[in-house]
Amino acid sequence: MGKNNITITDIAKEAGVSKATVSRVLNNSAAVDEKTRKHVLDVMKKNRYSPSATARSLSKQVSSTIGVIVPEVDNNFFGEMIRGVIDITDKNDLTLICCNTDDSADKDLKALDMLKSHRIRGLIYDPAIDYSTDKEKKKVTQKLKELGAPVVVVDRNIGLNHDGIFFNDYKAVYESVTALIENGHRKIAIINGTQERVLARERQQGFMDAMKDAGVTLCEDYIFFGDYSMDSAYNLTKELLKLNEQPTAVVTCNNQTSKGFLKAIYEVGKKVPKDYTNIALDKVGMLNILGIPYDYIERNAYQLGKKAMELLIQRIAFPEMPLQKIILEAPFMRQTF
Repeated sequence: MGKNNITITDIAKEAGVSKATVSRVLNNSAAVDEKTRKHVLDVMKKNRYSPSATARSLSKQVSSTIGVIVPEVDNNFFGEMIRGVIDITDKNDLTLICCNTDDSADKDLKALDMLKSHRIRGLIYDPAIDYSTDKEKKKVTQKLKELGAPVVVVDRNIGLNHDGIFFNDYKAVYESVTALIENGHRKIAIINGTQERVLARERQQGFMDAMKDAGVTLCEDYIFFGDYSMDSAYNLTKELLKLNEQPTAVVTCNNQTSKGFLKAIYEVGKKVPKDYTNIALDKVGMLNILGIPYDYIERNAYQLGKKAMELLIQRIAFPEMPLQKIILEAPFMRQTF
């Protein structure tokens, strides 16, 4: 028998048993007597047969693989989130397939199709877009249903009927802007994402409500919308720097935006917090490494991934339990004022 392309059929034929029996041996089923089990294992050993995880999943119609879909795999936030997921999957002898979508709906849906073909055990899902139209929502809902596996939605709450874990971004921005106002700031700018994004809308509303509730006049010139990339924030900050009347504080609404803002202002010789008080949403890793104090909203991505994986395992074990929506706090870490 050739050694390179041995199948369950080949093993069954040489051992004189059915393919179902070989599958039961592979899956440690108690339905196989010890003598038969030993015989089948001896045949496997003789032929150096090592079934892949995929082959085992096909025989069981389920795998030990967890799928993770993130929109920006090169963003530190999602890297930390995946680390949290991994630490729990490792403890439970599960494997991981991670897909990156680059905030693309097409890549999102293709990833769901691919994970369906792998018969994943469960999915941790950060949607690429809001799927705001009825047609879009119906399409992604159907794709998730076709997985035949439990789903935990994270980070972006777009109203899907699945378990979810999210941060309270509205409250985090509201409280941080309120702290700026209480410290005497009135000229406050914000660099945010476009309002087609659910998180950008929540953050913008927190900003607007904090200003309104404090009786601070909102200056439209201080409101900037980009795409949450470093390049976009860099260019928007260049526009901010051209204003005749400069803000005294700037809220940057994700870690890439904060990097673009810092790059632009340091290029022209300005400083944080001397020239601007900056509140960054999410940590800026290099500032932490260098020990430079800065003010930021801490969304603990590691805990998000860890808790999402724990919830997914709970859902797998207890499929009939009530739907859970968990909201995590994102505290304001004040270091410069």
